[in-house]
Amino acid sequence: MRPGNISSYVPQVRPHNKLRDGGIFFLISKRPLLELSGEEKLLYESMDGRRSVAELEMISPGACDLISKWHEAAILELIPPITSPAKPHLVVIEPHMDDAVLSAGGRLLHRRGQCRITILSVVKWSNFTSYLLLKRDSLSVQEITDLRLAESALVARLLGAEHRCLDWTDAPLRFWPNDWSPAILEKYSIAPHAFVNLFPNPRDVLLLADQLQQQLMALAPDELWIPMGLGDHVDHRITRSACLAMLASNRERFSRVPVFMYEDLPYASRVGHADEIRAALMGGGMRLVSSTEDITDVLEEKVRVASVYASQFKQSFIEPIVRNAAHCAGGSAGKLAESYHRIVGKIDLLPESHFCRGSSGLVLLRKKVRTLLPERKKCGRLTVIAVPSGHLGWWASDRKSLVFAFPNADIHVHASADLAWQANSGGISRLRLEAVRGGWKGWVGVISRELFRFGTPTVVVWQGAYGTRPLRMLKMLINLLMKYALPFRPVLFAKTLCDFCGILNEELDLSAVSKLRDVPARTACESAR
Repeated sequence: MRPGNISSYVPQVRPHNKLRDGGIFFLISKRPLLELSGEEKLLYESMDGRRSVAELEMISPGACDLISKWHEAAILELIPPITSPAKPHLVVIEPHMDDAVLSAGGRLLHRRGQCRITILSVVKWSNFTSYLLLKRDSLSVQEITDLRLAESALVARLLGAEHRCLDWTDAPLRFWPNDWSPAILEKYSIAPHAFVNLFPNPRDVLLLADQLQQQLMALAPDELWIPMGLGDHVDHRITRSACLAMLASNRERFSRVPVFMYEDLPYASRVGHADEIRAALMGGGMRLVSSTEDITDVLEEKVRVASVYASQFKQSFIEPIVRNAAHCAGGSAGKLAESYHRIVGKIDLLPESHFCRGSSGLVLLRKKVRTLLPERKKCGRLTVIAVPSGHLGWWASDRKSLVFAFPNADIHVHASADLAWQANSGGISRLRLEAVRGGWKGWVGVISRELFRFGTPTVVVWQGAYGTRPLRMLKMLINLLMKYALPFRPVLFAKTLCDFCGILNEELDLSAVSKLRDVPARTACESAR
């Protein structure tokens, strides 16, 4: 879609398009998008993001037609001539650089030029482009971060907004801060969810809440939009909970600022999670007023603006997701809409487990943890059995939680060899990690040794812990534990080790956990720059 008269617009090349050898290439692609003549190359190099089409036409006659052609080919964007007022000030907080336009881009387009808009991203440092899913670690963290910042600056200009960014590191780099070898690329390409679908660390939530408070005190918003934290991605969950923590600790300052939650795309397609979060918030004494806004008139433009993040996804991939979400939000009326929820009344910070998808499974886990904790200091041994479909989670910090929660116990973690690589840092004297090899024979040996250690609390970590039908091997393991071990020991089931440790952290004194010095705390902002 192109505006009719573009003379007052400012053309700006998409930052992922690179001029090499007289051709325009997408990042490191070897196939040119366009071949340029000498005169076309001069025009291309003259587009600095400041000169209007009319000014370029004066320098290079015929520029208008050529710029129109390049716009149709998604080589460049046309920034409309917009002057925004200083007030009112709308601030939108997004976990990653693309979440605001994907989730609320239509509503932002409706407000373009009507108010001052600031988009505040949490995550800055990243190694992700679409190449990563193809097992191609082709660009450095610095190059990718610079590229994403440039894409976000362009998107902000198209929305009539300003972009700001905190200094956080993307979840995959926090999960695996070491060099990304071909083996790690292989694991990421097969199961990227293993790097991001994690239980937020409460210390990270409080750290981010403090940083957001400092930013918002300076920005002084008149209206605030925050993510609902849909799905399992840890960065979305941390951002939502940090926003709520920040608002809860600054009630007086933000008491007159309308706060709206937007539904995170593409995770809004997870049926029922928005209802679970609404129920959790309302159960905590808050009230949400849900609404939709018709964006039929700007949907095409929203898709176009979102496609500027081409380093992250192709338009052909993201457009059906955006359209489907708009159809669902529009309902039977046939509109295309975006859903949002206004928080009414006092805001409180609730435990993260209340917001998880399938939180009923964590409710049962919490009940069992509470029966276990009164005897935790008498416990001499704790066993963790992490089968292939499980997840070790934030190993560096979760093991500190285990050591603190069971101060007198020897902790034995038996993990499938497929999972043991996730333990990417050193050990603690009381905690032993054993990689189980040899398939069935290896697991039979582990189970045989553990079954008769009566009284030993046992945590079974597997993907189906909260209701999914177990695979044959897991079903046999569970039957063995239930038949022979349950009468003699507590047995707890968790989807990930960090789910279990997350519940422990919510039940125990986190400040005491953070004082342990034998394992350095995992900082949220560490990066592989």
